[in-house]
Amino acid sequence: MAVVVGAVTGLAILALNKYLFAPYIGAAPHTGVHPTVWQGFLACFYGGIDEEILMRLGLLSVFALILRTVVRAVGVGRGATLPAGVFWAANLIVAILFGLAHLPAIATVAPLTSAVILRAVVLSGIGGLVFGDLYRRFGLESAMVAHFSGDIVLHVLIPIG
Repeated sequence: MAVVVGAVTGLAILALNKYLFAPYIGAAPHTGVHPTVWQGFLACFYGGIDEEILMRLGLLSVFALILRTVVRAVGVGRGATLPAGVFWAANLIVAILFGLAHLPAIATVAPLTSAVILRAVVLSGIGGLVFGDLYRRFGLESAMVAHFSGDIVLHVLIPIG
């Protein structure tokens, strides 16, 4: 299931890039440096393993804990282990940070204009929201497999540029 969710997420990101961002900033605003397919394949491991440990297991868990503590301190959501609103607020914050975390890598292949930054935050953030939901429902391994599968689509099968 995680493989399919990841691949569909990758395809959705490709479609959004093509139809939402490409008309305004071009499909691939590159400086001329293009990662090879094997470099893209290796990046899939980094994304699937390292980014999921850092973002979901690390930041998402910490932000959810902090927000849950704040919500409980004001007397809301005392009965729920992790209220859905608290999770989604934490997931959204981490998805935005996930998008921003991709900017140094993007800067190596494209000038960082406001449109390119918005593109990175939106497209990576979509993946972040999906992977965060999988992390909550099925665990870290599911988020890792989905992230890896999405990256295979984006960096190996149909490179996003």
